Amino acid sequence: MPPTRKCESGYDKLKKKKRITELINSQRGALDKYVMKETQISVENESDDVETMEKNENDNDNVENHDNDGVVRSRDTNTSETCNYPDIFDPRRWDGLDAKMIELLVLEGPKRDLNIVNGPLDKDNRRFSSNLYTRVLPNGEKFDRNWLVYSNDLDKVFCFCCKIFRKGVGKGGLTCEGFDTWKHVNMRLKVHEASMEHVTNMNTWYELRQRLQKNQTIDKEAQNLINKEKDHWKKVLQRIISIVKFLGKHNLAFRGTNEKLYQNSNGNFLGLIEMLAEFDPVIQDHVRRITNDELHFHYIGHNIQNELILLLASAKKKKIIEKIKKKYFSVILDCTPDISHQEQMTLILRYVDNEYNVDESFLGFLNVNDTTGQ
Repeated sequence: MPPTRKCESGYDKLKKKKRITELINSQRGALDKYVMKETQISVENESDDVETMEKNENDNDNVENHDNDGVVRSRDTNTSETCNYPDIFDPRRWDGLDAKMIELLVLEGPKRDLNIVNGPLDKDNRRFSSNLYTRVLPNGEKFDRNWLVYSNDLDKVFCFCCKIFRKGVGKGGLTCEGFDTWKHVNMRLKVHEASMEHVTNMNTWYELRQRLQKNQTIDKEAQNLINKEKDHWKKVLQRIISIVKFLGKHNLAFRGTNEKLYQNSNGNFLGLIEMLAEFDPVIQDHVRRITNDELHFHYIGHNIQNELILLLASAKKKKIIEKIKKKYFSVILDCTPDISHQEQMTLILRYVDNEYNVDESFLGFLNVNDTTGQ
């Protein structure tokens, strides 16, 4: 029987310490993740109508930031959500584009920052020059290399058509990750633009752009059907928004006890839809699709009604605040109990418009806990 040790060896102590450290780090990471998530939820849940209104007006209407990852981040001042969508003109985004994005790129072509004349110096004391955009023939003629794109963030040049239309694994930096060896860039560009792959991709680019401009693509009929359906839904939404505006302007109830077409007590909104269907061909076709169960989403339910009401109210409030910021205004507050005996404070603005007429606008209700002067 081998002898037992009275104390742990140094190796065993090191292993034990390492396991304890890993356990603490894992728990700490989980705790940090939970705290960050709770903090984010608590921040999103905090809202105050007056502060939000002032903040939305002090900010710009729409702020866009281009981060280093090539994503355009757009913030709408009326909401607290940040929408991220890719900048398709960034060469770093050209590997995962769908057909619609490729068609847009083909029509618009690559975007160049003409303000960039020279790039940063590399280890060989060489750099990008905007002269690379021009090709000089032996007879002295000059042609624009419209396929060449320079990325300022990556400090590399790319071939637009070869990166968009390449098949399989691309060859060379111009087609894949970009080319930044400025010492040999002139020779590399000459070899690339004379290659068969580049010529084929250039022809594909020009031919597709010409077909898109003349609407002569292979899926022309499908595109026409898509555009026709898109126009149909635009017209339907225009009429639905008009109905919402009419009911809101006249302070009428939207819904009844039933939310189905051509049934009793289905409310004013569906009643106006039924009335328009008698003479308006757009709503008539839309109602026909609904009654024949041809649509899964018909946009006449209570959710779309509430959403349109909020959007119209937000736009109206924004216009009112724009008016009062230009002229003189005062705030009128008054408390009124509703049917459930909840005290609600009405927020009314009295202001002078551009024609120097005194006007009053109602912005909304604020719930209060008591009716004291405080």
